Amino acid sequence: MAKLLALDLDGTTFGVGTSIPEINLLRMRQARQAGHKICFVSGRKNFNQLEELFTICDYFILNNGGTAYQMPQQKLLFQALVRREDLLEMISCCNQLPDTALHLIGEGYWGVNCRTSELPKLEKRYSNRAQIYKSAADLPFETVDGFLVSGDCAGVRVYIDCKGLKLSYVMSEPDLMDVMPAGVNKWSGICKVAKLAGIALEDIIAAGNYFNDLDMITGAPLGVAVQNSPDEVKAQADFVTSRTNLEGAVAEIIERFLL
Repeated sequence: MAKLLALDLDGTTFGVGTSIPEINLLRMRQARQAGHKICFVSGRKNFNQLEELFTICDYFILNNGGTAYQMPQQKLLFQALVRREDLLEMISCCNQLPDTALHLIGEGYWGVNCRTSELPKLEKRYSNRAQIYKSAADLPFETVDGFLVSGDCAGVRVYIDCKGLKLSYVMSEPDLMDVMPAGVNKWSGICKVAKLAGIALEDIIAAGNYFNDLDMITGAPLGVAVQNSPDEVKAQADFVTSRTNLEGAVAEIIERFLL
């Protein structure tokens, strides 16, 4: 019976940077040859620096479940967009909070409302330089499928809740928060892909390493946390690998449950 293996990227599938341990590549190839489907699931907003992954997976979910593609042809399967009024509210919020950046990412565009102490690190990570905007009038698009917030994430959460914005949020790193349209999360995106692929929910395996992976780890019939996950994430998983992401944790999952 074909299964869908849903894999987080950073901290799970990736080793150093965006490189994948060779043993992971081998086992993923073997799993696909055995008829199973590989679905990468990421909080990233676009395919920047991910082009080498196109031929080693069957599906690709971005923005924590909001956007999905069939690979390798990059056929858009679905996309959830932020309401225009919520975009305007988020810009207003982050312009008012000190040292709080609202990252807006579209095709060929990365904009922030201010330069913060975290920005140089992100620019180095993504090999790109952010442009500065001050209002929606400066943007090359009407809306986005999600945001990245750095700085006063707690203040932004309070604003979203108090204003009743149709948005959801999750911490993707200790100092970074992903914001998506309401109802969007990794598990809901995986379920949509599984339905389109004709794979039953009971045949899904989901693996991740951080708090933004918890919905898919706890939602999947078999939820896996890799060894380098925080203890709070491991405690909610059905299985914890003995290997870290640097040691081929994904290969361990495939060896144990698919081959």
